Amino acid sequence: MKPTEEKGRTQRYFLLQVMTLGRIPIAVLFLAILIYGRETTFTLVLNLILLSIVELTDLIDGKIARRFELVSESGATLDPFADSVSRLIVYWALATKGLVIAFVPLIMALRDITVAYARIVLAQNKRTVSAKKSGKLKASVQAIGAFLALLGPYYWNGIGYWSFYALSWIIIAVTFLSSVEYVKDALFPSERLK
Repeated sequence: MKPTEEKGRTQRYFLLQVMTLGRIPIAVLFLAILIYGRETTFTLVLNLILLSIVELTDLIDGKIARRFELVSESGATLDPFADSVSRLIVYWALATKGLVIAFVPLIMALRDITVAYARIVLAQNKRTVSAKKSGKLKASVQAIGAFLALLGPYYWNGIGYWSFYALSWIIIAVTFLSSVEYVKDALFPSERLK
């Protein structure tokens, strides 16, 4: 590879990591506006935009890495880290504002810690630590759930406050259940080798 090609590749890789890790400060900005901002249409729209940026960058950073052959171990580690931290920040803010029950970010944190340790066990046994289907489903439910929670005050009166609890418990259930596949693979490796 020529030096100019290598320099371009290094720059693209750096920008990709900035995009991935950039979800965290964007989530912090979301938190600050949600908790400390006045409840206006402008702040709602701004938070919807920030939440969209967090979720869109999560969707596209892996595709960009594969498209431009920038896949790396550090990128594969930073992506779930940025996902976990940014979503925890978002859901902690939502729980603080009473838009989801407080158990949601707690279960998310416990799930992420459990999966991290399961991945350590898998890596020590030279098994794949890649994302599971249940993890991708969890990410989708959490992403959609964040938007629905943020908009909750605008539809709860129309369809009933039960939807607040239903949304919270759906997120909790899917989040918790997504850890089962990782734990099962870590504890019972022979089950996956068949």
